[in-house]
Amino acid sequence: MSQETPAVQMTDIVQKFGSFTALDHVSLAVQKGGIHALVGENGAGKTTLMKVLYGALKQTSGHVELSGRPIQFRNQAEAIQNGIGMVSQHYAIIPELTCLQNLMLGAEPGWAIPVKKAEERAYDLASKMGFSFDWNSPAAGLSPAGAQKLEILKLLWRKASIMILDEPTAMLSPSDSDALYDSLKSLAEGGATIIVVTHRLPEVMESCQNVTVLRGGKLIDSRPVSDVTTAELANLIVGRSLEIPTKEGFLGSNPWLQVKGLTVKGDRGNEAVRNASFTLCKGEVVGIAGVDGNGQRELFQALSGNRKPQGGQIVLAGKDVTKEGQAQRIQAGVRQIPEDRHAEGVIEEWSLAENASLGLQRHPTLRKGSFIDRKARLDFASKIAERFRTKHSGFQKPMKSLSGGNQQRFVAARALAIDPKLVLAFQPTRGLDIDGTQQVYNALRATARSGGAALVVSFDLDELLEHCDRVMVICHGVLSEVPENQTRDRAAIGRLMVGAEL
Repeated sequence: MSQETPAVQMTDIVQKFGSFTALDHVSLAVQKGGIHALVGENGAGKTTLMKVLYGALKQTSGHVELSGRPIQFRNQAEAIQNGIGMVSQHYAIIPELTCLQNLMLGAEPGWAIPVKKAEERAYDLASKMGFSFDWNSPAAGLSPAGAQKLEILKLLWRKASIMILDEPTAMLSPSDSDALYDSLKSLAEGGATIIVVTHRLPEVMESCQNVTVLRGGKLIDSRPVSDVTTAELANLIVGRSLEIPTKEGFLGSNPWLQVKGLTVKGDRGNEAVRNASFTLCKGEVVGIAGVDGNGQRELFQALSGNRKPQGGQIVLAGKDVTKEGQAQRIQAGVRQIPEDRHAEGVIEEWSLAENASLGLQRHPTLRKGSFIDRKARLDFASKIAERFRTKHSGFQKPMKSLSGGNQQRFVAARALAIDPKLVLAFQPTRGLDIDGTQQVYNALRATARSGGAALVVSFDLDELLEHCDRVMVICHGVLSEVPENQTRDRAAIGRLMVGAEL
């Protein structure tokens, strides 16, 4: 029996940017009614290939067919008209508009919008995906995970039959990720064609039918997921056997960060963190697991000096820093890998060299008298880029010229570069591939072991269990330790995350 005509057929796609070849004769076939994974290291060409399909880029050569019909989109609007939708890593939510207005933007039902009907449809779409929104509230109040969910709903609003999701679970909790894939499976069973760009191999193995591997802009392999193991897939991605170091045990007992009865209010006046007390020992890497929006953000803001606590005490290396501001905390060795690198970690219009000193501009190693030492800053930028092998085209190029993954490598390396004593890492491997994730956690561990400690928030519970010495849980602002006999029990920790009884 002959195979059904693919919903998407991309053949010999070449994409050049000047002398650089981003895609070198790449072909991709995606069947209707399934979830197809596209994997590879940062810079492998995954997003570029999807931008060609979505009409955001015009390929240098090669051709694209939808259900056997040749197409060449001039722009994204034409792709949307033909049933193709894409959610990129960098969501395009306008904070001043309501959630409903953001959902409809660019696909309004007409000049006169029946608001009640629109709300009903929005509610129905969200319910089918397991999402919940206050449709009349400004989108400014959405968490990154909430914004990601809203972007996904935009595809359904536009009735997309071919859905491209670029790192869709990067900001979602394990339970939200599971719910998302359950919804995607239902959409695929209903005839939708879904392409997922992801670094999370467990998602590929559990939820996708086929997988395509790119490396260095070239097609490496494409096969059914059932024909490959996780280890084989990892090796195909990096081009070599990937050896994961065994995590050594940690038996330290020297208190380094002590938090006592910390209470922190959120933006709406609610108690986002409630009477939190915990201790990090010198040399520890400790994870905080929790569903997004349960106080992680406010806790880190209080620890970094960005938000004033309502009560409690923060002691770092024996010194009470509760009333000290962010600049004083940085001088004390507090470093951040921020949750949202665009809003808190970089200025995209500035050069890599300028971004290298961002937040560290007062440090003596980067100063010459009252001014920034430009040569020292350039040398520092080079050191940062080398740490996690950030791919770039020059230190005077703007930060926005880097891919999302390479921006994350740069920001993470900067946080670990000059005398870090306490590293606050919020989703530190967001957008990173397997190798990049391993590098960052190895560096966090080495930094902690050489004289400090690291506190890590991640919505990927498996990542925390693999890389951290221990994991705490935050739920509705209450921080709790995991019982000693369940510290590696994923199911038990998952129940704590949603406030269920053990």
